[in-house]
Amino acid sequence: MQIAFGLLFILFFSAVCLCVAACTNYDAAALPLPVLSGAVVVLYLFGLLGPLQYGRFAVFAILLACGVYFGVRAGARAIRRAARSPGFLLFVGGACFLWLLLGILQPMFTQWDEFTAWGLAPKMVAERACLYVADPVNLTASFTYPGTSLVSFLFQFPGAPFSEWACLASLDILALACLAPAASLPRSRWATAVPIFAAGFLLPFFFSVLPAGTPSTVYRSAMADTPLAMLFGGTVCLYRAVGGRRSGYAACALPLAVLTMTKDMGFAYALMAAFLILADRAAGFRPARRRPLRLLGCAALRIAVPVVPVLAVFLSWNRYTAAVTPTADTAAAVGSEGLSYGAVLAGGLRQLAGLDRQPRFAQIMGAMARALVERRVCLLGAPAVALVCIALLYGAAALASPRGVQRRRVVTEFVAGAFCFAALYAFHLILYYYNFSEAEGNALKDYERYLSPYLIGWMLAGLCVLGRAACVSDSARARLGRAASALACAAVLLVFAWRGIPASGFWSDDNSLYTLRADVKARAACMNTVLDWPDRVLVISQGDDATRWYYYKYELTAKVVNGYGGTWWGNDDYSSRWDSDFMNLVESLNWDLYDFEAVCTVDSLTAYMEEKNIGYLLIDRADDYLEREFSSRFEGGLTADMPATLYRFEGRNAPIAFTPVARAESGVES
Repeated sequence: MQIAFGLLFILFFSAVCLCVAACTNYDAAALPLPVLSGAVVVLYLFGLLGPLQYGRFAVFAILLACGVYFGVRAGARAIRRAARSPGFLLFVGGACFLWLLLGILQPMFTQWDEFTAWGLAPKMVAERACLYVADPVNLTASFTYPGTSLVSFLFQFPGAPFSEWACLASLDILALACLAPAASLPRSRWATAVPIFAAGFLLPFFFSVLPAGTPSTVYRSAMADTPLAMLFGGTVCLYRAVGGRRSGYAACALPLAVLTMTKDMGFAYALMAAFLILADRAAGFRPARRRPLRLLGCAALRIAVPVVPVLAVFLSWNRYTAAVTPTADTAAAVGSEGLSYGAVLAGGLRQLAGLDRQPRFAQIMGAMARALVERRVCLLGAPAVALVCIALLYGAAALASPRGVQRRRVVTEFVAGAFCFAALYAFHLILYYYNFSEAEGNALKDYERYLSPYLIGWMLAGLCVLGRAACVSDSARARLGRAASALACAAVLLVFAWRGIPASGFWSDDNSLYTLRADVKARAACMNTVLDWPDRVLVISQGDDATRWYYYKYELTAKVVNGYGGTWWGNDDYSSRWDSDFMNLVESLNWDLYDFEAVCTVDSLTAYMEEKNIGYLLIDRADDYLEREFSSRFEGGLTADMPATLYRFEGRNAPIAFTPVARAESGVES
């Protein structure tokens, strides 16, 4: 049913885009991104108000009404003519292919952060029908912005269990919708549109630091990095495709809103995309004989169209998060010192300017400067190499463009993009100093992950600009531009084939990745026959490195309660106890058994269960210490090799504090 529902929705969605394009004379390839973004915005509004489950039906109703209205007005002949768009056909074919492929392979989440946030959030949104931070069961990932969860929710079959592969496929379809405007060229230019679409699809692989031959998570990940990159570049491409018309310019506001709600950095990326759009508008501005006040009003309106939705989403989400989690610390602060964003930015700019520069800031500044030419971020090497490639794209686009306004727009967009990259680079330099530990900051932790989304989006925009500049005419300059476009796309494909083909990816299924997950999933399914969402469970898995704990946190239909670390005897002295997530139990002062441990006796365990109002204890894996010291309080005792067992907590003072209620056998031991 999930496969059939997804295919029908893709075809229905595409038909609506086609009808709108036929009636408005837009290229059909330019419409999937704003229409899909509009659907996500509708879901977001319903989520803020509460009844998210009705938002999906509202989206279907709006799409149906628009399809019927525009389709009847356009007529069958116009619809057939609109369907000849190369970019639109590539989008529809690619979306159906990826949906069917992932539906057959049915990949599962595998990355660590997918179980802590990016996969857990869409699952909870789908199963609980509310935005994640409003759900009382699990607020660990309350920092997760709702964009990717809402895209996944739109493609989930109503009333069915959450489907992980459908979540992954929906994000891939969003990426294809971002690629379609880059290929929104006339039918006669299909030879240019197809390579641009293919090269854009390979850009996340191009900006990969994994060695060739290793498994890749590109297009098979619930993480927001790829959607962030594609939405950034796709919004700029959409503006290039339709921004010359008032309705098209306004349509760019929808993907900007979704970009803002994609990730914490989405706000910055949306502002940068809006800056690129406004810079292009300024470059193409032609003064007219108008009254000064009217001219000023028009300029303010042009600025407000891309900026206001970004600010509206950012402010509404922060206020919503603060309203639904009143006990959480929602203050905007950075680093261990709890500085505000304004204080961090002011202090960072002062040090950049050389005022009161600290030795550690100077050290990180030097590391960032070296990383620009030494740290690998793409298949060809360092960021400097990627910047040269992007400069060549815009240079070729400038040469292919007619002199005057068109060439000035290309140059302006490149200069504005370079300015944004420099600002982003400086911003991360400041974050490395204020927001990271000394070791992480000096090592430039996740440097590649932070820069790649911008470079991917900027290069996608460069491919779009070059392709459109090369297709405006049949002049010798334009023909050279088409040759340069073909060469650039071929270079991306050749570099990918030469240095970046993964051993496996979205096109294959490696079941060995799911061995541990399948074990936890089977055990959790047994426990879920007893548990319900309001229940609170403490999970103990001796010897775990947190992997199994996070799997249980994702799989159990209950609130998995965090444990503690350090030493605690169950009394009022909390000086040696600290908050943790999972916990391995060790006896007093035994710090050699596990990497992560909590000194815990049977008395402190029952005291902790009572303190945190925990109703169930799940012992996933026991050991000799549990068997020796804890058996007396468990009905039937404990053994080191016992199967996973769920116990009900009867109370701290009960003679038998824990009684078994579910047991799961498994042949997988690690």
